[in-house]
Amino acid sequence: MRRSWGARMKKICLIGGKLQGFEVAYLAKKADMRTVLVDRNPKALIRNFVDEFHCFDISGEPEKLIEISKTVDAVIPVNENLGCINFLDSIKEKLSCPLLFDFNAYGISRDKKKSKEYFAAIEVPTPLNSPEEPPYFVKPPCESSSVGARIIYNEAELQTLDPGMLVEEYVEGDVVSLEVIGDGEHFAVVKETLVHIDGTYDCHRVTPLPLDPEFRKISRALAANLSLKGIMDVEAIAGPRGLKVIEIDARFPSQTPTVVYHSTGINLVELLVQAFEGGIKEIKEIKKPEDLPKNDYCSFEHLLLKKEESGEPTLFPAGEQFLSEGSEYGEYYSEPGLEIFACRGENPVFTLIARAPGREEAESIRRRGLLILEEDFGAVAYSPLVDTTAYEGYPESYQKSRVTVKS
Repeated sequence: MRRSWGARMKKICLIGGKLQGFEVAYLAKKADMRTVLVDRNPKALIRNFVDEFHCFDISGEPEKLIEISKTVDAVIPVNENLGCINFLDSIKEKLSCPLLFDFNAYGISRDKKKSKEYFAAIEVPTPLNSPEEPPYFVKPPCESSSVGARIIYNEAELQTLDPGMLVEEYVEGDVVSLEVIGDGEHFAVVKETLVHIDGTYDCHRVTPLPLDPEFRKISRALAANLSLKGIMDVEAIAGPRGLKVIEIDARFPSQTPTVVYHSTGINLVELLVQAFEGGIKEIKEIKKPEDLPKNDYCSFEHLLLKKEESGEPTLFPAGEQFLSEGSEYGEYYSEPGLEIFACRGENPVFTLIARAPGREEAESIRRRGLLILEEDFGAVAYSPLVDTTAYEGYPESYQKSRVTVKS
């Protein structure tokens, strides 16, 4: 008998109509929930993907949100607008339903300097601050990890940086991710994923990874020491020097939850609801894949369609920033094991989700998805898309760390 990994709700309200909102709406549909979107932008990206759309600014017309809260089971902020987040914090007691968000954890996670201080306080391994010699990895203090991030190879360029930028040692390895959901006392550490990044450190593809006990231990400690009541994404570099945590983000992430859902059967929206409705069971010591509801493979990726200099339409790997520039995001194609979503714009972007019990079968379905887009648009796939298969596990150079963290 399949275990229940979440609670049942009928209707949720999303504050924000971009990629985080799409992720929650997608998983809500899988859980047979209805979705209501609130966004001040009349052309919000996912306005036609949800069941209801209300266009207004919550800070200017809070009474509208208060009324909507009487008709839904929960409200979930799915944006990174600090003014909006702070305003929701100020009115949460006036809402007639729970607001599924940990404001305290978010305040620490969005400030990368505070996050680094927190990592040090509980002895979590992380890249060194202000290293003595290049290469340096620099990023803004209060943005997601990909925004404005880059490598600097010399001292001269370092001197031109804004003094507020965070300067760390550059750590070689792959970006890995793990979600944790907590009810304040119990913490569900879910599924490891590999984040495939482009030259701007933006994610264009996500695939599942095997269980990593050390990463799970670190992620649980990060949530437990914050008494997390909500969801948190932990990102780290897995490389020759072990695991180095690069950031936490206490908001609903995009891309990785879909891979978690299709590879494990765990719906993070349902689990988040459960955290606020009566508590969750710990998911901590998963020792083998069979301990999860299922152990499938899923590939989630974004593909940009644009013309080469030769004029030939070509599909390229694309980061999330390309979708943010679109005008509408919704369903394009579906068959068993394959879903394709289209983001319309000057250069359309497609999201291809391929899933199957095994990696080889999922890769075959993925290639079929590429073929469908090639035939529909007379396009060709950028060669690495065809030649490169997803990792089955962590890179050979990754030395699993043996660390002590305060729990």
